[in-house]
Parts: sequence; structure tokens; C-alpha cells
Amino acid sequence: MVDIVNAQTGWVWNWYIFRVPFGPIAFITYVIAATAEANRTPFDIPEAEQELVAGYNVEYSGMKFAMFFLAEFINLFTFSAIATTLFLGGWNGFAFLPSWIWFLIKTLSVVLLLMLFRWTYPRLRVDQLMEFAWKFLIPLTFANLIVASIFKYLGWYW
Repeated sequence: MVDIVNAQTGWVWNWYIFRVPFGPIAFITYVIAATAEANRTPFDIPEAEQELVAGYNVEYSGMKFAMFFLAEFINLFTFSAIATTLFLGGWNGFAFLPSWIWFLIKTLSVVLLLMLFRWTYPRLRVDQLMEFAWKFLIPLTFANLIVASIFKYLGWYW
């Protein structure tokens, strides 16, 4: 991870999200996959909030439920920190702030993006989720991987 961040030193256009030709596609698919992995809206099908008769919403309350909720936000912060490291230059920034503040600013920006993602989109049904994943996301990700590999093999990266 340190080598990935060190390869993104310099200005904003050295970040992988801007430097590689298909970085934005990779970043968007990562954000969507991280949202789905964290079971956040619109991908929170296993535990829907309005279905209060199933799952941990019934069995736990008070501090135990708060621990589940805290674990969800820690997971969100972890996904955001990985996105910052892989796509947004990690802790690199301008000289007037320490590196840990730059990392925190970038990570919290991705957390805000994921929260806006949750607040904006409605919950998907199971059939919509499967169709979105299998017919759109997986082919897009494989096409991105194949085209980026061809670009790398031919030396067309800038």
C-alpha cells in the first residue's frame, strides 16, 4: 500500500483516479461494491430498516444495537480509507498540512460520498440487485480490467 501511495505523489492529477485512463470507472465500481459489501442502502436487502420483525433489530437494543451500528460505521470508514489509499493519493497533499490530516480529509470525503449515496437512492429489490450486479457491474468491471491490461501491455499509460 505504501508503494501505491508513493506512486501517486505530486499534484491531484497524479492520483490513480485521474492518472490511469479507466480510473474513474474503477473508483465508481469500488464505491458501489463497498456499499453493497457494507449492506448499506440501496443494497441492505438482508436487514431492511422497515422490517423490524426480523434480524438483530428485534433481538438487540440499547448498547448491543449501538455496537452493531458502530461496526457498520467502522466498516464504512475502512472502505473509505482503502479507497483513499488506492485512488486518491493516500496521505499525500500540500505541504501546509500534516499528512495524517490530508488522509483524514480524503477519507472523510469518501465517507460523505457513501453517506450521500445512502441518502439518495431507494432500496433495490432482490431481482433488481441481481440484474444490476450480473448484467452491468461485472461486465463493466471485467471490460475495465481487460482494456486497462491491454493499455498497460502496449505501454499507453500516461
